Amino acid sequence: MNNAQQTFDYPLSRAAAPSFGGGRGEVSLFFKEWIKSRWALLVTLLAFAGIIAYTFIYMSTELRVLGAGTVWESIIQKGVTHFDYLKYLCLLAGVLLAVVQYAPEMVNKRLKLTLHLPLPEYRIVLSMLLFGILSLAALFLLVYAAVGVGVNRYYPAEITQWNLAAILPWLWGGLAAYLLTAWIIIEPVWKQRLWNILMALCLLKLFYFDEIPNAYAPLLPYLITFCALGITFTFYSLIRFKDGVQ
Repeated sequence: MNNAQQTFDYPLSRAAAPSFGGGRGEVSLFFKEWIKSRWALLVTLLAFAGIIAYTFIYMSTELRVLGAGTVWESIIQKGVTHFDYLKYLCLLAGVLLAVVQYAPEMVNKRLKLTLHLPLPEYRIVLSMLLFGILSLAALFLLVYAAVGVGVNRYYPAEITQWNLAAILPWLWGGLAAYLLTAWIIIEPVWKQRLWNILMALCLLKLFYFDEIPNAYAPLLPYLITFCALGITFTFYSLIRFKDGVQ
């Protein structure tokens, strides 16, 4: 058996390996992921801030030029929302963060070195995933709060809730995009990656149907459950990577 094969001949749990005490290993991994992704997170934050600021300026101008009656009529009768650009930015934010986190790990199979850290492998990968999930969750919470506070300055509570209901599936879609992209990148076989991409596109479509905002309310529990299950996809690709599937 050659050295390349021996690399994959250790168990997934590696329970006998030494571990850092007091969670220091996870903290070190979080710091490592922060170093890799800090600029991508900053760019994403600035992009969200720019789009939200532009939307509020547009809303203010629209009310001043067209009048409140005309604007309210378009919102109530036509289901108009003001944050359509966030739909695509949430998706791109999830994809971008996954790329900057995991693509460097797959160059020359550097992920093998990361998996040799003195922690169980499932904790290593789970820590990497949790960093991305928590980073996006914090970012999306800021976006959700900014939209709610900003819209409430111009419109009554009902229209504020209307806009918040519109963006909520897109925020969850950003988290799903992150998990699916991680699954695709860690997959070691390009042919399987193509199938994964097609499947991911079909799954992400569930978060981006062009419907009135509250139409998604009955589906949200299922979409959230899907996001939680998406973590397991990455572990499936990890097992294939460790087994040396080609």
